[in-house]
Amino acid sequence: MTPPPDPDQTPPDAAPAAPDWPALRPWFDRLAALDAPARAAALAAATLDAASLAELQSLLAHHDRGGDVAGVLQAPALVTELAHSALAGQPLGPWQLLRPLGAGGMGEVWLARRADGAFDAEVAVKLLRRGQDTAQVLDRFAQEQQALARLDHPHIARLLDAGRSADGRPYFVMERVAGEPIDRACRALPLPQRLGLFLQLTDAVAHAHRQLLVHRDLKPGNVMVTPDGQVKLLDFGIAKALDPLEGADAELTQAGQRPFTPIFASPEQVRGEPVGTATDVYSLGVLLYVLLTGVRPYGRGATTAQAAAQAVLGEEPTRPSGLPDQAVDDPQWPQHRRRLRGDLDQILLMALRKDPARRYASVDALAADIRAHLAGYPVTARAPRLGYLVGRFVSRHRAAVGVAAVSLVALLATLAALALQVRATDVARRDAERRFMEVRQLAGKLVFDHHDRIATLAGATAVREALLADAVQYLDRLSRELPPAGAALPAAADAAQAALARELAETYHRVAALQGETFSPSQERMAAAEAHVDKAIALLPRYVQRSDTPVAALTVAADIHQQRAGLLARRGQLQASLAALEPAQALAEAARARAPDDLQVLSRLATLHGRQAFALGSAPSQANLGRLADAGAQWQRALPMFDALVARQPDHAEWQHQLGWALSGITSWAVLSGDAAGALRHGQRLLAVREGAAAAAPGNQAMAHQASVARVNLGVALSAAGRHDAALALLDQADARMAAAAAADPANRSLARDRLLLDLARSRMLHAAGRPAAAAARLGPVLAALPTGASLGDDFFMRRWRAEALVWQARCRPAAQAAASLADADEALDLMATARPDPDNAARRWMQAQAHGERAQALVRLGRADEARAVARMALAAWGPAAPGALQPWQQRDRQIADGG
Repeated sequence: MTPPPDPDQTPPDAAPAAPDWPALRPWFDRLAALDAPARAAALAAATLDAASLAELQSLLAHHDRGGDVAGVLQAPALVTELAHSALAGQPLGPWQLLRPLGAGGMGEVWLARRADGAFDAEVAVKLLRRGQDTAQVLDRFAQEQQALARLDHPHIARLLDAGRSADGRPYFVMERVAGEPIDRACRALPLPQRLGLFLQLTDAVAHAHRQLLVHRDLKPGNVMVTPDGQVKLLDFGIAKALDPLEGADAELTQAGQRPFTPIFASPEQVRGEPVGTATDVYSLGVLLYVLLTGVRPYGRGATTAQAAAQAVLGEEPTRPSGLPDQAVDDPQWPQHRRRLRGDLDQILLMALRKDPARRYASVDALAADIRAHLAGYPVTARAPRLGYLVGRFVSRHRAAVGVAAVSLVALLATLAALALQVRATDVARRDAERRFMEVRQLAGKLVFDHHDRIATLAGATAVREALLADAVQYLDRLSRELPPAGAALPAAADAAQAALARELAETYHRVAALQGETFSPSQERMAAAEAHVDKAIALLPRYVQRSDTPVAALTVAADIHQQRAGLLARRGQLQASLAALEPAQALAEAARARAPDDLQVLSRLATLHGRQAFALGSAPSQANLGRLADAGAQWQRALPMFDALVARQPDHAEWQHQLGWALSGITSWAVLSGDAAGALRHGQRLLAVREGAAAAAPGNQAMAHQASVARVNLGVALSAAGRHDAALALLDQADARMAAAAAADPANRSLARDRLLLDLARSRMLHAAGRPAAAAARLGPVLAALPTGASLGDDFFMRRWRAEALVWQARCRPAAQAAASLADADEALDLMATARPDPDNAARRWMQAQAHGERAQALVRLGRADEARAVARMALAAWGPAAPGALQPWQQRDRQIADGG
């Protein structure tokens, strides 16, 4: 007697004999309710022959993994029929059935091959039971087939074909997978290897979710591991195709029964509610729990499907590391328990939250936390308390943090000694003043040396915040000790106060970059960043005009003004931003007069040209004057200067990084101008330079991130040149790298923002590739995640991005959704109407023109031609004489509508 086959996986090739199901049923019902020791004792005392005992043990093991034993036990005739079936050798559509592989409550599984020779490999054919051959099932599966055809992933078994047998039963043809269920494959593996197999599975599920497909029946029997350690996910889409409630009227939803495996089902599945990607997240959580502990998270005493379903709804999962020893049959459990405690506990409990809104937002997010745990980074499932974040950071960077820690301890000890000394005699007071200066120098070293040393490390954002916050609190107190500006002081005291002012200003500059730098790791706290920049600028007059001020101080002072210009531009304050560049230019020129060959000075002058190019018009996402020709001239001045920096010091990663910034800007400018060939040329060089910079500075998270962004830049250029598939492939690479970086540094909110903008770029490419439905599917999650309403404040940068997402959603909707397109365009117009009303801001005008254009197009589709023409004329007025090259097709369409075309 062989183990009962599981119809949800491809079993061994032997044809099963018919077991004595009625005799085994009472044994199974009694033993399934027992714990492991009691069950073992009962099996030892059982009066069964060896074959029946083996069959019973196999059934119990299948039940423990969540398999549907009841369906097999209740269908003995089906198994007998299969074993003696006359179908062997018969055709089934274009396929020839060879021999049965298994049977279950849903139907039969056969080994087959292509009858006409068009397909050489063997396949597995699932022939459904009578009763599954309804027109509704077949129609739905025909639609599902089209979606499943998009699945092309190494860890997903392909659904190859579907049809009807001669007697009208549906069948499904699947890639045949040799291997064993993932829970069995994991039994002897250490936890990291189990997690590695699980990550293969999450990659497969996430790929399907990106194609808008949900599995809905994730369980060990549907996840096979091949002999070479590759995961294969089976039966994708079949659960949905067979769902009797899918598309049914609300009044009938209680009459059907959804197909799922109770112990691995989500609460919303058990309740018969609509399911989505959160359902698969939950089932993955149950599956991972079983892989890591060998037992279920709840319902461990359930012996029926109904009891298991009730456990899903009513029982909270046991914390994995809190499972009692007697509940886990694993000799390695004491070691595994220690590894589970902490991160893995919280990851599993977050995936298993009953409320879908409180689970991981996506399978990618779940996988990112697991990868972060394996790499020693913080996980999002745990509260980002400073002690936890610092502990994770220290565990990865012990050497660098050790130096900073020693300095911090020394600083605190010195401050304590200082507090005692200030109460002493006049001699002691003079000594305290000397020690005060030493403490100040030590604080400066803490900020300018040790902070800068860890600033580029992956996962450093939260630690940098803690370090700088402490330093700022201390230096804020020092700033209150500064005499009024212009006060007469002895020369030595004046020099000391100037040095202190510089330290304060440059510290505030670093804090502002951490809080609100748009294109570097930051926390997206714009108001706080502006406050610290203002503090820095207020201190500059105390030292920048002094003849003894170092050239390096002048270049950083120029950076501070440029930093302020960038923050103002982000708010759409274009004229104020341009005004902020003027003192930056003056400081850079003063530095050049004193050190004409200094490379840092050359760098600042080149950057100023680039900043002016952005203000003149290089990217539609940023406030600009719309003067593209003038912007191009600035880039032509800047690029040779950045090239000169790299030529002077070819191995200096920072110069390559800055050259990459310039190439990124000029690539964007070329795309906007309609110069597809130029954009492609600059974009290809950009990616090479960014990769070179990242390779020259391993561990530098900013440079690694910019190498990912360069893939997006080049992807946009490729799409503009009509090479959409290559563009989308680059975006996939960029997204995978950004996901890993986000897991490593969850406090880096600018990185999370960039991932959203990547998906927006992907939607534009999909639309350009003639796939508007796929583009629209991307835009919904982007809009759900982008800030809205009061949270946007006067952040023009994000306000315009949200408006763009709405405009593209309007474009991607089918004609039947014209009313929804009209609402999208109206919301985009509202966002631009409430933005800072700067008539010089071309980015605002261009977005208004596009929103008016989508309104006009929607009105045409609604049959309101007169209104459409009037709105199209409003779009043309916003465009002005000529739109940028990349936007001219939309201007031309608006002109056609205005002319009645």
